[in-house]
Amino acid sequence: MTDPASITVAALEEDPYPIYAELRALAPVAHVPALDVWMVTRWADVESALLDPGRFPAHVEDSPTDEALGGVSMMTTDGEPAKQRRRPFDSTLRPRAVEASMPAVFEQLCSDALDLIEEAGGGDLLEQYFEPVSVLSLAHAIGIADQVDGRTLVRWFGGLAAGVSNYEKDPTKAAFCSEVSDEIDAVVRPLFERAFRAPDDSMISNLVHATEGTLDERIAWAMPSLKLVLLGGLQEPAHGGATIAHCLLTHPHQLDAVRSNPELVPAAVEEGLRWTAPIGNLLRGVAPGTSLGGVDLPDGARVILVVSSANRDRGIWGPTADEFDIFRPRRTHLSFATGQHYCIGHHFARVQLRTAIRLLIDRFPRLRLDPLQAVEYRGHEYRSPMSLGVEVG
Repeated sequence: MTDPASITVAALEEDPYPIYAELRALAPVAHVPALDVWMVTRWADVESALLDPGRFPAHVEDSPTDEALGGVSMMTTDGEPAKQRRRPFDSTLRPRAVEASMPAVFEQLCSDALDLIEEAGGGDLLEQYFEPVSVLSLAHAIGIADQVDGRTLVRWFGGLAAGVSNYEKDPTKAAFCSEVSDEIDAVVRPLFERAFRAPDDSMISNLVHATEGTLDERIAWAMPSLKLVLLGGLQEPAHGGATIAHCLLTHPHQLDAVRSNPELVPAAVEEGLRWTAPIGNLLRGVAPGTSLGGVDLPDGARVILVVSSANRDRGIWGPTADEFDIFRPRRTHLSFATGQHYCIGHHFARVQLRTAIRLLIDRFPRLRLDPLQAVEYRGHEYRSPMSLGVEVG
């Protein structure tokens, strides 16, 4: 098998799944020097660690997540401190709130983007459809839609993602993340200042009034979690949407089934998220004396729980785990994690994706891939097609 010591970042970026398969079979808990982490790849071990913050705490020394986001967030704390940081987002992101405020927003953004694609006779579904719908939806929910445009929001995601996944301490990634983080601060701080003086029912106001202290202290407490929501919500639904659309277009029998029975749209969304998790890894610390999968982990080690690998574990998903199949027996994947750090935006993302896929295939009965544009996937922490060219006429 591949020696874990020989695994490179470049190989993971190109296609991590063959590497994950080998690791699951022969070294399911393995140290990967290129990332300076222990990589956990089997479903049982990933799920066990996610459900055991005592052995695998969210707080990690030398965390690229904390470095990128500017401090501790709801993702890098456990227990009551994590709950306290999550609560300000509930009024916007809990399922009831999403159902009350967002479906019309999703539909309008999808319709506007589809109009442009129809007028042009085709285009890049990632750049021209899923990305603008994803980033502008979240901007609307946060309350910054009138502050920044879609291209800026996509770049914000790129900078934050580069920092959070910078296990190897690449200075170029760090500089990009720092530049974007400063831009976010400049846009959002005035909103915090206004909400501090005049509270309302917005997400920003809920954040600034969720703790005590001076304005600067409150912003320092709230901003890392807000940037985490930006990271997870700005483009990951776009990545998931492009993956789902590509899978349906390369499996015409399944696409026809979804067209004829819209009740299959949720199954297509869940299967696409399982097949290629938009966020593939979750970083955790290790408590002293911890072992996993028969391996004694060093004190102070960092592990990444590879949910994208767990989602293709044949022991759970059967011999066709590497295939996209909307008809497979229904069970929950780990793309939104599990346990106390279950993704706070899961319903927001699901409703957005169901809307986007349904309206896309309804609008274009002759939707097909552009034969002149190859579809290439990249990434291991954040993975999706780089582009998705289609024809619609």
